[in-house]
Amino acid sequence: MSKVESLNEVIREVQEYVSKVYEDNWGKYPTSHDYLHIIRVLTLALKIADEEHLDSESILLLKLACLLHDIAIPITGCKQKHAEESAKIATQILKKYEFTEDEIRLVCSAIREHSWSKRKKPATLLSAILQDADRLDALGVIGFARMICYGEFMKRKLHHPTEVIPKTRQIDDERYTIDHVFAKLVKLPQSMNTETGKRLAKERVQKLLKLTEEFEKEVQCE
Repeated sequence: MSKVESLNEVIREVQEYVSKVYEDNWGKYPTSHDYLHIIRVLTLALKIADEEHLDSESILLLKLACLLHDIAIPITGCKQKHAEESAKIATQILKKYEFTEDEIRLVCSAIREHSWSKRKKPATLLSAILQDADRLDALGVIGFARMICYGEFMKRKLHHPTEVIPKTRQIDDERYTIDHVFAKLVKLPQSMNTETGKRLAKERVQKLLKLTEEFEKEVQCE
């Protein structure tokens, strides 16, 4: 069996493990960060990797990073320090296979660096791609839906009672879900690393803003 074939077999095993972790812990974590999010991030990452000409061996490691980047969330049921905790879990998983220390470090560094809250600059192209893919899934129609799901999980009110979009009031996404668009999501395109990520983010943020505007109109019965 070639190294590529061997790695592909490992990836299949890891994906089966990840899927089972999410299935076994269903209901303990926000659906905004479920197994389908993992698959969407993986799909986006592969698209970016292709356009950014990531080498084939790194693509295999990228797949592992995508599959494991949020693994702590279904296990712990929360997002606090999830990037660091996910990297620790990923390290233990990958040590069961014949990966070099450098390969494990590449994968786990990408996992550590993907978190928005930590504002970490990616050290490698692999890490940059994972970061971009994860942030792209927070934009567009899917991003809007995920925001609603997470707001519900956190017991937040959907929107402010009188000023849906925060134009004159202070943004407060700890209380109002819709405010998260302006507290974080509109800033994501500026944080993209790759040219592909920047292009896709620009397209998706426009869809997100359009949805937010339509949401406000419906609340106001316009």
